[in-house]
Amino acid sequence: MATPKQPQVAFHQTPSGLPQAPAVAQKKHISYGRREDYILEIERQLMQKYRVGYSGLHKMLVIKEGQQQFSRPFL
Repeated sequence: MATPKQPQVAFHQTPSGLPQAPAVAQKKHISYGRREDYILEIERQLMQKYRVGYSGLHKMLVIKEGQQQFSRPFL
């Protein structure tokens, strides 16, 4: 019986030929307009409510929205 193949992890080759781990995602910045202070206050309240930092809040909200937008509906 054939054994299932293990998934291969993508590694980049350095000039010396040694494997290097994949690159980390790039940082992105959010800019706010002059009259968008209320958004910062909402962020602060949500971070306090969920007891997470800015990065954790962003990830949690992106995952939550992604699940709502792209999950398969139960029919």
